Amino acid sequence: MERKLFQPRPDWQQQHENIGFDYYSLPSLDGSVYWSEGVAYEFSLKQIEQLEDASNELHQMCMQVAGDMIQQGNYPDYFQIPQAAIALIEHSWHNHAPMLYGRFDFAYDGRNIKMLEYNADTPTGLLEASVAQWHWIEQVKNIPNRDQFNSIHEDLIKRWKTIIPPGSQIHFAACQEAGREDWGNLEYLMDTAFQAGHKVSELSMENIGWDGQHFVDLNEKQIDHLFKLYPWEWIWEENFSQYLKPETRWIEPCWKMLLSNKAILVELWKKFPNHPLLLESHAYQDHIQLQGKWVKKPILAREGANIRVLKDGTDMGAASGSFHFDDYDKHGYIVQKWVDTPLFDRQLPTLGLWMVGHSCAGMSIREDRYDIIGNDAHFAAHYFVE
Repeated sequence: MERKLFQPRPDWQQQHENIGFDYYSLPSLDGSVYWSEGVAYEFSLKQIEQLEDASNELHQMCMQVAGDMIQQGNYPDYFQIPQAAIALIEHSWHNHAPMLYGRFDFAYDGRNIKMLEYNADTPTGLLEASVAQWHWIEQVKNIPNRDQFNSIHEDLIKRWKTIIPPGSQIHFAACQEAGREDWGNLEYLMDTAFQAGHKVSELSMENIGWDGQHFVDLNEKQIDHLFKLYPWEWIWEENFSQYLKPETRWIEPCWKMLLSNKAILVELWKKFPNHPLLLESHAYQDHIQLQGKWVKKPILAREGANIRVLKDGTDMGAASGSFHFDDYDKHGYIVQKWVDTPLFDRQLPTLGLWMVGHSCAGMSIREDRYDIIGNDAHFAAHYFVE
């Protein structure tokens, strides 16, 4: 695994604009922009196969843990699952409500893989992972025998065909005030569903209505299939959650609440202790003194928020690159063993392994000078050589 520099493409900005990736230029703390043109990570085919196998294994482990929790009706307090959500979690699981996609975040040093978390409900970074970096590998010069671990686009189209009846109407929704990155991801997913032969329309979560029997859009059209780039834990805090019922097909399904909650890391460690792909994790309790170096993570948070470093039981302060958001405090925390990974040209990469359905379909990389990959960390392309 090496970090390589390349000559920037002369029209790379226009290349991104052409595919709707117009947020490539969002500013980062170091004065540069989100997309790192001319930077890519090189892997061997053996490393790619290792990462793919690890993703598939970890996904099956997560599914096993979720299935056991649902079978036993055992939802530990540290998951903070709303009581009202349990019936829909269980119904969606028992009726095999299908998932669309998700993303693992890995720490990787070229040999050892450690799962940091599973973004199983509302992962973003999809357009750049699937299309933008594929365009890069097609256009860059002077890399013999190159390829890229990336079938995300084709697999999404196939998945839409599998999980939704042909020609169905699918509504796509995000928060009205969400940033361009969220809406860009939403529009990209709409395009893949359209290419799969479905009818698509977009609206904000705030504009979803209730006609007394069904959820409806602004044209009073019934919503039967809804993709929401909006976390399930937020949905259960909305007034309209009282009307949730199994007849509406939600993507992602409600059982994904178990996988997207960082408390799943605790359950994974309990069920698979000392597994080489896992980092030791526990529910956080302030009276327990843990030896060594750990990170304290909120169970429900995004973009690296509210992460703190603990050393021999002492709070060492916020991890570099993290920020604090009061709302993420309310659900509780886990602790996860610290993992050291090497710097590459003073950058720390985190690997994103994308699941489409139940199979790994590709990889993306975010890098930053900080310990935590936050909202403005850079996106870098990748490739492998045989």
